[in-house]
Amino acid sequence: MEFNQITWTNETLIKAIKLLLSKTFDLREGEYKRAFLMQLNIFLIISTLLIVKPAVTGLFIGQFGVESLPLAFVVVAVFATILSFFYSYRLGKTSFFTLIRRTNIFSISILMLFGTMLSFHILESWVIYIFYIWVALFAVVSASQFWILANLVFNPREAKRLFGFIGAGAIAGGIFGGYLTSLLAPLIGSEKLLFVSALLIWFCIPITRNIWRENISGKASPQISKKETQRIEESPFRLILKSKHLTYLAGIIGISVIVARLVDYQFNALASLKIQDPDELTAFFGFWFSNFNLISLIIQLFITRRVVGVFGIGTSLFFLPAAVFIGAVMVIFLPSLFSAIIIKMSDASLKQSINKSAVELLALPIPAEIKSKTKTFIDVFVDSVATGIGGIILVLIINWFKLSIPYISIMIIITIGIWFYFAMNVRKEYIKSFQVKIKQVSGSKDAKPLNLSNESVISGLKRVLETGNEKQILWVLQKSREKPNEKLFNSITKLLDNPSGAIRAEALRNLYFYRQKPISEKVSPFITDPIQEVRIAAFEYLLEHNRENSVELMKQFLENPDYKVSGAALISLAGEVRNNPELKKQYELRLLITQKIEDLKNENDPELVVFKMQVLLEAIGRGCMSGHFGFIENGFKSENPEIVERSIKAAGLSMAPEFIDSLISFVGKPHFSAVAKTALIQYGVEILTFLQPLLDDENYKEIHLKIPSIAENISSQQSVGFLFGMLESENALARQEALNSLNNLKIKFPFLHFDKKMVIRRILDEAKLIQDTLSVLYIQTKLEKINQSKPEYQENLALSEARKSLINLLEKRLDSGLERIFKLLGLKFNTEEILSAYISFQSTKPDIRNSSIEFLDNLLDNKLKRVLIPILETTILETISEEALNNLHIHIPNEMECYNMLLEGNDIKIKLAVLFLISHSGSKEFIPLVNKYRNNRNQKVKDFAEKAFLALSE
Repeated sequence: MEFNQITWTNETLIKAIKLLLSKTFDLREGEYKRAFLMQLNIFLIISTLLIVKPAVTGLFIGQFGVESLPLAFVVVAVFATILSFFYSYRLGKTSFFTLIRRTNIFSISILMLFGTMLSFHILESWVIYIFYIWVALFAVVSASQFWILANLVFNPREAKRLFGFIGAGAIAGGIFGGYLTSLLAPLIGSEKLLFVSALLIWFCIPITRNIWRENISGKASPQISKKETQRIEESPFRLILKSKHLTYLAGIIGISVIVARLVDYQFNALASLKIQDPDELTAFFGFWFSNFNLISLIIQLFITRRVVGVFGIGTSLFFLPAAVFIGAVMVIFLPSLFSAIIIKMSDASLKQSINKSAVELLALPIPAEIKSKTKTFIDVFVDSVATGIGGIILVLIINWFKLSIPYISIMIIITIGIWFYFAMNVRKEYIKSFQVKIKQVSGSKDAKPLNLSNESVISGLKRVLETGNEKQILWVLQKSREKPNEKLFNSITKLLDNPSGAIRAEALRNLYFYRQKPISEKVSPFITDPIQEVRIAAFEYLLEHNRENSVELMKQFLENPDYKVSGAALISLAGEVRNNPELKKQYELRLLITQKIEDLKNENDPELVVFKMQVLLEAIGRGCMSGHFGFIENGFKSENPEIVERSIKAAGLSMAPEFIDSLISFVGKPHFSAVAKTALIQYGVEILTFLQPLLDDENYKEIHLKIPSIAENISSQQSVGFLFGMLESENALARQEALNSLNNLKIKFPFLHFDKKMVIRRILDEAKLIQDTLSVLYIQTKLEKINQSKPEYQENLALSEARKSLINLLEKRLDSGLERIFKLLGLKFNTEEILSAYISFQSTKPDIRNSSIEFLDNLLDNKLKRVLIPILETTILETISEEALNNLHIHIPNEMECYNMLLEGNDIKIKLAVLFLISHSGSKEFIPLVNKYRNNRNQKVKDFAEKAFLALSE
């Protein structure tokens, strides 16, 4: 009994601790061991550093004086530079884990050696100087190796949540090491502390081995293995220069180190003026370093995760330089030890909390193989160079110009200005890194408008016109037609000899607009081209560029014995005289078409009849020949699909209101739907007035899903309002199509306005629907799992199948809800970028999905971020747990609440599935719920409710 009680108490305690960690740091199942081992590892490393750093600083200042520090910074820089290149070389030859292990073993040996030599006063001055240099190198190498390891162990989303918790271990190590130093230094002497440090580093070896075995080398995922095994031969220096992201990251680290060295000197100098004894100075440094870390720990525990999560990485980078700026101003106007403590506190507390988390997160989008090659190089080489620069600045200020300590603050303020510049730019590159990653997955490219005033753009277009494939050439021709440029004239003219009829026709349509460069003689032969579209384009060109004798020219071709030539002439003429009644009379176009219609009655060749009818239909449509509209109406009734299709096109070309009803009816016919929609688009914005009443008409139910694709091609603000109105439809598929069309509309016509407040409201509505769906899905899945163990449930196959059907529908609703959220986000932000993010979110690869979420996390404003990011993180979980729902603050309903919630919704299919499930449940408690829907306005819902009521009443 006592044993069971103890076990229950332990389980309760563990559960309470997990709940506390979950609430405070958002730790989740499966992450506790990894996170604690990593936290313990960095705790030991930083404890060691905070023991040896005060010790060596106190010994160094006591031996050489504070004025020797600037030169020591320069010497550190030289040795660190050599080390960084050696380390980079070894990284290309040795596994990363082996390097960490060897670094730890070497560090233990060095600490034992220096501890022994200092205890026995062997070459004391030289040992102190060399030891000072080694401590500086140990600080950057060990910390850098740890954070690279953390980047391998955690993905970007985990890192963003857990780096704060892990960083708390580093700060706790600083507190422990600092206070231990202040306590032991006066008792056993600074040199004896090195043996304590060696012991702490020894514990890191088995911890690192365990982390590596269970989270990297022990994982079957080829993705993790690839991170370690892939090698890049290029030097880290070149890799950094090639990447703006790495360059700005290196800049931030370098500037922060320069500032830290200047702050360090101010703090050490003012402290050494007050405290003369080396051991007392070591104790002072240990005490204050611990205080700084205590403040840093408080910030890390209660502020860092919220700051980074709410403000984002970019804004978080400004906290440290802003605080140091305030401290620097204080030192200028109040140069005392108190001011030095304040500026050092600003640097030390924020550097290891908010700034550390933000800087380490900046490295997440960098590929692992590049990161392992460059991260330590940046941390060591850049840190060392920056240390040297800081030392040179101090030598100039203190030794050369003999300026007082407050002048250092002026240099700090100037350097902080550069820091701000790097921080602003690195955020852009950070987001761009995720953009590039998700665009690589989606295959999308930035669609930038052509800048035809740019010579390099013109040269590129010419190359495409001369050497590109058909698709590329047609794209350039269509784009250049929007804004003709004389520099492309010769390249386009050469395309008249291209074997592709589509290219020849498009080239003629382009040349049509070059009125100052007539080439009628070259175009004339194309009126006999084998391709009808080329012939028509040639006639259009000749009519435009030969206006003085166009009547004689066209009459000649209209009477040409070749029916293909005369047909092309008729079509092009009809389009030219459409809005000119005088020209219609001059050409006697109506009489000519009447005569050709009469001639059809005497034509015996079926193929020729079809061709001539198609020519006449297009001519009537292009010329809007209202007197012959009956010919188009007869074409609608033809048994030949080609004639019907050409009649539909002709009706669209005419834009006559009398054809609208017929065209709408064709939209509902699968074979003619596409051509009918294209015809309706020809009418422009006016067609929306005719389509609006159809949305509420059950007789036109079959075309509701096809209406949005018409509106998306009409460049008008009314199209936006029309499609937003469709989002109110009870038909879920119609809402989805309307949302798709809104995104397409925004891409095609970016100048249109989309009400951002309305979009946000709909996003929040969709988010609430997803939360409800997650809670219901959890309950239904849980019920299915529980009931599977019951014999009576297994016998009731209908009930089991009904529940599985409902679960399947809920999963589909969850997927469609997520798609709608992304599509709505596409109306507020860059549509193509959001589409790429959605495609990446659907990936089966966890790192791609996490990149998508991370991209959104940096893009969204705080209101949307707080709602959407937790939902997205929950939906990618393999199973939905009660813990996950609690993290989302979602109420978990009972079974009755589930069904009531679903029946009150708009999804008809889910309503029917719920009623069907209830009808097989045999539970009479659902009778009042079912009874509410027996008189529903939807006949199907009404019928299913009636059947459920009868089944439960038996």
